[in-house]
Amino acid sequence: MILMLQSIAFIPDGNRRFARKHSIDLLRAYELGFKTAEKVLNWCLKLPYLKVVTMYALSTENLRRKSVELSILKKLFRKYLREFALHKKLHDNEVKVKIIGKRDALPDLREDIRYLEEKTQDYKKYELNIALGYGGRDELINAIKALKLNGEKVTEENIKKHLYMPHDVDLIVRTGSYQRLSNFLPWQAVYSELYFSKRLWPEFDRREFNKAIDFYRSTQRNFGK
Repeated sequence: MILMLQSIAFIPDGNRRFARKHSIDLLRAYELGFKTAEKVLNWCLKLPYLKVVTMYALSTENLRRKSVELSILKKLFRKYLREFALHKKLHDNEVKVKIIGKRDALPDLREDIRYLEEKTQDYKKYELNIALGYGGRDELINAIKALKLNGEKVTEENIKKHLYMPHDVDLIVRTGSYQRLSNFLPWQAVYSELYFSKRLWPEFDRREFNKAIDFYRSTQRNFGK
């Protein structure tokens, strides 16, 4: 079954290896990574039928990294979340932004997250999910707790209602060579096509992006049938 690409997700891996490869500091490598994310989102806007983009920005496991690195990341998130809230393309294209993950693990970003979501809350044309402090197992545990609290039956539809993001994902793109999902969208990815790029995230360019899209378009999707 050939279907149009409606939902895509990215695991932007390889920023630290890029820093080591080019003998630059982590701050500069992550800045380039943020710029790559912005370019990728612009390319996604040009794809017909695509409505939902999800970006894995910070996992629950990443929260255990060294305090120096986390400080750099939080500083950049604070800067870019604020800037993104005022980005002209975001508003011109009516992109609704949602932060998915454990917000209480990132209290110093709470106001920036609120500001961005409020600026885009009424848009319905596109959806961008930014996974911050996100863990797939954590998402499922929270959904099950919500079912228990509400006295709901454990069904597929009821679980979906309580997920951070209810959409299935058509294509997941991971950079940096590693072929794993790293606790990313375990429910939503059950029938996702997976594209693993050897490029480190700051090296991910339009040509490699197009290769990922062509890979999806050439795949026959049967969903187990």
